[in-house]
Amino acid sequence: MTPKQKVLNDLALARTQLGAHLQLASEELNPKAVFLRSVRKHPWVWIGAASLSGLFLVRSLMPARAGKFERDNLTASATKSGLIALILSPMLAMAKQTAWKYGSQYLQSYLTEHFSRHEGERPRA
Repeated sequence: MTPKQKVLNDLALARTQLGAHLQLASEELNPKAVFLRSVRKHPWVWIGAASLSGLFLVRSLMPARAGKFERDNLTASATKSGLIALILSPMLAMAKQTAWKYGSQYLQSYLTEHFSRHEGERPRA
């Protein structure tokens, strides 16, 4: 076998291995497969998240029930709730921003670690 034929055979073998590797990677990173794997791995988290989102959806779509008794002093209640909202709104904004920052850093570090762990693996041909 000539050196040129040997190089061409090696190239053909590398192409088939690359095709197998790409096929495995596309199956592994398919969003549907990732979602199903996550549901199988953490079923109670998904059940809890579905329950909370369903409760939130029902609470937001259903009108609130009127209280049995009307308050005599409506302005005091409105002033008190307005003051509480005025105090809590900056705190809630800061808490939301902090949670978003922490969550995005956590997700980035998790994904970096996950993909670096699988970087050196070879596909089975």
